[in-house]
Amino acid sequence: MRIQFSLSCQKGTVIPINYQSEISNWVFQVLSKSGSELASWIQQRGFDVASRNYKLFTFSSLAIYPYEMDQVKQEFTLNGNQVKLNVSIYLDPAFEQQVVNLFRQIPLQLGVFEGKPAQFAVKHWQVLPRPNFRETMQFKAVSPVSITSVEDVKSNNPYLLPENELYDIAFFSHIVRRFKAAVQYKSLANLKLLDPSYPMYFQMLGQAKSRLIHLKPNVENITQLRGFTYEFEVTMPVSAMEFCYYAGFGEFPHLGFGYVELR
Repeated sequence: MRIQFSLSCQKGTVIPINYQSEISNWVFQVLSKSGSELASWIQQRGFDVASRNYKLFTFSSLAIYPYEMDQVKQEFTLNGNQVKLNVSIYLDPAFEQQVVNLFRQIPLQLGVFEGKPAQFAVKHWQVLPRPNFRETMQFKAVSPVSITSVEDVKSNNPYLLPENELYDIAFFSHIVRRFKAAVQYKSLANLKLLDPSYPMYFQMLGQAKSRLIHLKPNVENITQLRGFTYEFEVTMPVSAMEFCYYAGFGEFPHLGFGYVELR
């Protein structure tokens, strides 16, 4: 499911330029309040919200216009009283209304207003329509896609450039790894979800832009991540396409990476 939120705030609220950790914490907080049926559905897939190992979600950047930016302090000052945010979760549609209601009840705490933590409450919301998924689709990475080497020994700089000849191999390796986790590590071929002989294809369209995101303290102790925004075409099974659209492409989608929109 994908939800588009309009969040109300106080004019003059100051938020950090890198706010991904706070939004990630908000989503985890919402999911931790879920009912027993949703918690059971998550646990049946080998995940646990309390330990924050359920990471099959991502989110867009905040739409905060109008604003003022302080490069020295790395802060935005919001000159309006509303921001927009899209949250995307790989989830059984039966739980959509429950999750929406939880988001409406729990405000996002982000930044400061007059020396106190700022609150962003859900003012309006909309569940976005499901796209017509096909085997070949084109996307625009709204938030950076982070892909690291799949080699056993990681280098000091494991992030692959999109031009790297091994990029597509790592791109699909991470998809298969995460997708297998989402379907309880069953044989994807036997489930007819992913045929090992199925041709998977990745092509970047145009130029990629590098983004380095600094993160607040988190359970993985990750201080910064690098990814790339670009437009791309991808061919793979429809079930995997749907999974990536909702759960995010690449690695670290739960930290605000890999959110895409149709091109």
